[in-house]
Amino acid sequence: MKKSRIIQDLACFTIILTLLSLLPGSSLATRDSSEHGNGNQNQYMREDTLGSYNETDNVSDASSSKSDVKEEQKNFSTKNQNKVSEYKEERKQFEEELQFHKQEYNEAKGDFLKIRNRIRAKELDPNSEEALNATKFYLKSSIDYMIAHLSNVESNMASSNGNRTGEKVIAIDEEIKLLEVEKANVANASSQKELLVVVRSVRGIWNNAEKISLSGAGQIVSEKIGEFLEKSENLSERLEVKVKDLKEAGVDTAELEIKLASYTSYIKSAQEKKLMADSLYSGENVTREDMQTANNYLRQSLNDINKANKLLREIFGELKNYETEMGNGTEAKN
Repeated sequence: MKKSRIIQDLACFTIILTLLSLLPGSSLATRDSSEHGNGNQNQYMREDTLGSYNETDNVSDASSSKSDVKEEQKNFSTKNQNKVSEYKEERKQFEEELQFHKQEYNEAKGDFLKIRNRIRAKELDPNSEEALNATKFYLKSSIDYMIAHLSNVESNMASSNGNRTGEKVIAIDEEIKLLEVEKANVANASSQKELLVVVRSVRGIWNNAEKISLSGAGQIVSEKIGEFLEKSENLSERLEVKVKDLKEAGVDTAELEIKLASYTSYIKSAQEKKLMADSLYSGENVTREDMQTANNYLRQSLNDINKANKLLREIFGELKNYETEMGNGTEAKN
């Protein structure tokens, strides 16, 4: 009898330890703002610095043509604003739902820890109705929290318009369905032993879903970085021509050349780190650790891009000053 009771206690403690490791705080909370946070995977993908020195299209034909272009731009801007408003409203709803389930999860965890302490103090039978209900509620709230988080990630991916987002969205949706099934199993469970089976299944589903999320978010960001770097390389070539023209015109461009060389170096470094990340994403039998390493490479790539953009703004400013000075000089000469 005593041996049987010890086995029951060990089984219950196994459930408790597994549950407590199921949803670590860093697993959801940080990625939600994150990466995942996420939530905006394109926050560093701004192209305003590129556009500020691009050649503009020539629309100086007839006044009617100008009017048509302006009207078309106005309609396009209105549609974009509507899409942005819809996206913001959707993001707000997901965030509110996520916070609700997070709070519910924390409350259930607190109650569950109290039950655990009572079981350890031999004040409560681990298979009592009270202990069983506390375990079921904690597990249910954990699954709800997971589903809310994955739904948030799924929505972000669907809105990113990446080349491979469709298959990732489908994969995450399948994991959500599996979690829904396990939630039903929790409700139907009548013993700690049955709940332990659910816990192990949920852990496998969550690990797989997290891997899909990390991989999908990383590949989307990598794709956006690739687009940005391609434009940056083209811009670098144009800037080199511009600096060369200034130098031939007698302008001291030594400092400008140094900044341009640093800019090119940062872009090259960002490209190398992106390729390192891509090699991990495309590897066989990729682990969660591989995904985290790849995502770290992308963070470093984004950091290089931010430094490059800072130099780019300085280069644009100096080029503008040179052009203004040269323009004033030409006017005085005329």
